[in-house]
Amino acid sequence: MGGISGGIMSNLTGIPFDRFRVLVAQDTLSSVSVMGHLKETFASPKAAFIGGFARIGMKQMATTLNLYVPPDFREKNPFLASFLVGAGFSPILNIPRILQLGRISGERYPETAKSLFTSFGGLRTYAMNTAMFAPGEGLRMMMCFGTKDFLMPKIGGKTDPGNVDSIPLYAGRMSLIAGPSVAAVETTFALATETVSTIHAKMHSSKGDASKSFSQVLKETITPNYTGRCWISLCAKNVMANTPLFWIMFTADFYTRLAQRK
Repeated sequence: MGGISGGIMSNLTGIPFDRFRVLVAQDTLSSVSVMGHLKETFASPKAAFIGGFARIGMKQMATTLNLYVPPDFREKNPFLASFLVGAGFSPILNIPRILQLGRISGERYPETAKSLFTSFGGLRTYAMNTAMFAPGEGLRMMMCFGTKDFLMPKIGGKTDPGNVDSIPLYAGRMSLIAGPSVAAVETTFALATETVSTIHAKMHSSKGDASKSFSQVLKETITPNYTGRCWISLCAKNVMANTPLFWIMFTADFYTRLAQRK
């Protein structure tokens, strides 16, 4: 139940900010301010949740695939296990992700699927995008859950639940520390591959600009200003997705430990 609740909370806040992050990354000319993209994201409920169906699919797939990791291996190697899930399953996880990127770019899901998965050229484009995405996804999962597990005992995670007056409030304070802290680490490790693969997906969409080569676009786009904009938007997305998720996870952990005593 905690996992389901955490997934719902994470998607409610994560989907809009994921769209915000993508809009900033796809604005390779930095023609619109970061706040301008934020306003566009929340222009309406419909606008805020564009691409949400694909993102929910990706998160559900990631949760399911995590179940295939042997518990003993995960316990002994938490960082490595998370990295292997992210990088190893990236060819599967990238399917809903690239559908989401296409939807945010203005394509319908069937259009994106047809352009990528019904021809050799499309499959080659998808393979190239996955190769860029995989290392960052592995690092993102490793630093997200690894850092969370590292921080948990240091911010009160080992406190006796019987001595806590309000578990939801106590877990909320913990998540307000862990959420931004983990987001900063996770963003720094995944920024390069996440941004580059997003630009690549935009270029190869039906609405992308094919007049320039990918290397030329990267050379013209990756500037300190653009990189800073992408870091801010990606970190904001990670804060908004991680903080409510960690709150549910911490709360569920305390109540589970409390119930085991009865």
